[in-house]
Amino acid sequence: MTEKTLQIIGGGMAGSEAAWQAANAGIKVMLHEMRPAVGTFAHRTGSLAEMVCSNSFRSDDDEQNAVGLLHWEMRAAGSIIMDTAYDHRLPAGGALA
Repeated sequence: MTEKTLQIIGGGMAGSEAAWQAANAGIKVMLHEMRPAVGTFAHRTGSLAEMVCSNSFRSDDDEQNAVGLLHWEMRAAGSIIMDTAYDHRLPAGGALA
């Protein structure tokens, strides 16, 4: 039987997270990203998972906000994106900045 490869289109935060989770589950992954060959008005680097909006993560309140609960669930699932964001967070009230 031939080994199948999961094809993920886009190396933004969601695509990078999907590739990380699948690879950690033992799935062979091919991540396709247009940058740095093709740039956009919003991106400044050719790197994967580049944050382009200062409010991308929004609220981090896991008791009163669905977005905050999603953050908690993603960290509990071993999210590389959320772990990195949490490790480098700045004071911003209830937001994850």
